[in-house]
Amino acid sequence: MTFLFLTIICSSAIGLSFKYSEKNYMHRYTITTANYVTASAIGLILVIKNGLIIPEGSLSAEQFFEEFSRVVSLNSGVLSVTGSWIWSLLVGILNGVFFLFALIVFQKSIGENGIALSAMSSRLGVLIPMSISIILWNELPNRFQVFGIILAICSIVLVNLNFNQGRSGNVKPSLIMLFIFAGGGIFCNKLFQKYALLQYKNLFLFFVFTTALLISLYFLRTKHEQANRNDILVGIVVGVFNLLSNYFMILALNELKASVVFPITSAGAIIMMTLGGWLFFKEHLRPKDLVAVIMTLFALVLINI
Repeated sequence: MTFLFLTIICSSAIGLSFKYSEKNYMHRYTITTANYVTASAIGLILVIKNGLIIPEGSLSAEQFFEEFSRVVSLNSGVLSVTGSWIWSLLVGILNGVFFLFALIVFQKSIGENGIALSAMSSRLGVLIPMSISIILWNELPNRFQVFGIILAICSIVLVNLNFNQGRSGNVKPSLIMLFIFAGGGIFCNKLFQKYALLQYKNLFLFFVFTTALLISLYFLRTKHEQANRNDILVGIVVGVFNLLSNYFMILALNELKASVVFPITSAGAIIMMTLGGWLFFKEHLRPKDLVAVIMTLFALVLINI
């Protein structure tokens, strides 16, 4: 449970750091880039320290896919040392894309919708890996989990409803996009943990953050932001917590079931970020949004049963 608690702390710190940056009108892409420079550099140091930067042995593309198909068909065991290295690269690149866009949309959503609703939408992304797990690994939910999933979907709908007379729907694209990108990133973590050797977790995270960094540098160049010291410092803080939150989540997934890790970390992060937004930034929720957050917490508890 220690790794679970540390995951919650680090995830909450990321959201509160972004709230601080949005409240002070800081540069999003500069912070994002500094975050990934930090996380990628730390990841590289850990990879070199563990001697994982160069794969042991070699596998052709055909050999790798034969090995991967065998592991998947048996639905047990993990890839070999070399196979785990390749899998870390492939899934790490995919996760890096999800991570970058989730982080950018998260910053934007915090500015538009507040930290509580953004945290709710991000954490509800867990529905994506849960749904895919049902299809791929036949991890069928029980009746409580089914009700929790329905309740979670209802909370998303409630947030996007507008009860003001004379106005049409109030769909919030940033919350929907955050749900999709965050869910994709969580599922990539599950894919790595499911098929790769755990000793390659640092290599996996290095590929994740390096991919996100390269894409982020491109956006930074096109936006022509004038970085300052505060932007970079906030980015470094976010980078440290970003790396640690994923590191601890992978360790937690190795100790506990995904059906336990995802809901508890999600509910814990929502509660801590909501409290942090209220204590430090005087952020208040509208009644329907508060109901949606409470529904989300109940949904995540039910999903955990």
